[in-house]
Formats: sequence, C-alpha cells, structure tokens
Amino acid sequence: MDIIGHLAVIEHAGIEGAEVWQDDAVLALFPNLAHCHEWAYTVLRRAARQREEGGIEQSRTEKLIEGHIITDWVIHFGPKLTPEAQRTGWAYQEMHLATERMDRFFDRALAMGLTDRDPRDHDTRDHLERDFGHTSVECALDFRVGSQVANSHRETGLKHSLARLDDPRWAAGLVKDVLAEADGYTKEPDAVLARTMAEYGAWATSIEHPEDFAALTLCTRFDWNYDRRTVDYVLDFLHGIERDLDEGRAEELVDQVVAAIADPKRMASAV
Repeated sequence: MDIIGHLAVIEHAGIEGAEVWQDDAVLALFPNLAHCHEWAYTVLRRAARQREEGGIEQSRTEKLIEGHIITDWVIHFGPKLTPEAQRTGWAYQEMHLATERMDRFFDRALAMGLTDRDPRDHDTRDHLERDFGHTSVECALDFRVGSQVANSHRETGLKHSLARLDDPRWAAGLVKDVLAEADGYTKEPDAVLARTMAEYGAWATSIEHPEDFAALTLCTRFDWNYDRRTVDYVLDFLHGIERDLDEGRAEELVDQVVAAIADPKRMASAV
C-alpha cells in the first residue's frame, strides 16, 4: 500500500480514528520517511515475542509505526510472521500485472519525452521487475480508497501534515525525536532522509487528487518529473492495473491487514 492505503487500514483497524489523517500521519508513514524498515521489522518480531510472554506497553508513536510495518509485512510476506521473510505475499503474487506491461510502459514514456533515461539500462532485469512490479500493484491498490478520501477533511488533514516536511529543520527534528523515543535507527544518510522528506512535503501542495500520491511514488523511483503530464501518464498505467486486480484477493488482503493491526497476536508464528 502507499500513502493513503497505509492510513486507511490503520483507521479501519481502530488503533486511531480520523486523527491518523492529521498530525499523526507523519508517524504512521514514518518507516517510509526515515527508511527504517529493517529496524521496524526487528521491533515487530520482538513485540511478538513479548506478547507471547504476557504483554507489551507501547506509546502512540510505536503503535502507529507498528501498524505501518504490519501492513508491509502482510502485503509482502503473508499474514503470519515467519523465521525468514519470503517474498510470497500478495504484492509478489500480483506483480505480474505490472511486469507484463513494464516494457511498454517505459517505451512509451521514452517516446513521449517524459524521460531520456531508460531504467532498463541501469538495473538488472530481475531487480527492476521485482521493484517495479510490487510497487505498482501496491500503488494501484490505493485507488480503492482514493475516491473516498478526495475533497474530505481527511485529504485536507493529510496535506497539512505532510506539508510540514517541506521545512528541513522540522523534518530533521521529526526523525531525531521519533528514533530517540522508539530507540530506533536508520542506515540511510541525512541527505537521503532530507530528500525523501522534501519530496513528501512538495507532494502535499502539488497533488490535484489523493490518487496522485501513488503516481508520485512511482515517479520518484525513476527520478521522473512531477509535472501533470507525467503524473497523468503514470495514473493511467496504474488504473489499468487496478482494473485487473482480483477483487476477492484484494479484499481478503485488506481484511488480513486490518485484522493484524487490530490484533497483532494473529500474526504469531515461530519467530
């Protein structure tokens, strides 16, 4: 899932209400902003063991980060925690819908002059297909909630929350404070974090519809411009994928994600 999908499942799981679309949005999206998924997965496993031993106390920040990383785990690796992460989850099962269209997608973008840099010249085929494929289907899944968020107080709150990231001092302070509170870490340098924060901050004031977030996520993978022509091209591609998603499997996935966030013990396995 992408930006609006992550927030929607956290709200539906009931660990927060509509406020997750407001100031708390940056906390719910923190693993993306701080590139700290490795640490967050470690914490998820530790929390699972602590729950088995009798209980765990978490701050609001920790619950929101856990909600995000549970979503990522279920989508990528399945509804149960396993000793080793295996790419067998929904995103990898469905990514063929994107990879089958990938060459045509890049060929057209080059022919239209949207970019002069072919991603296929700068990556291995296996890695490019995996990255492009699973990202595309996750972004397309967000369209299932985009229309519900558009022109609502949720969209307004989200844009206001993300816009704060356009202030580099505020953004750097957010990373420092959250990692300190949660005893977390990221392996990315400050320059990478600053770029990501600035991107999210810029998106908040440039989108015309919440669905644009999904297109911009794909654009940033390839350093494509965020102009309207490029965004609309990517949106058209993602809508084609969304139309071909198996509705039953997509609904089952969302139900699994929401249930796991609401009750993380459901993910218990041999960890």
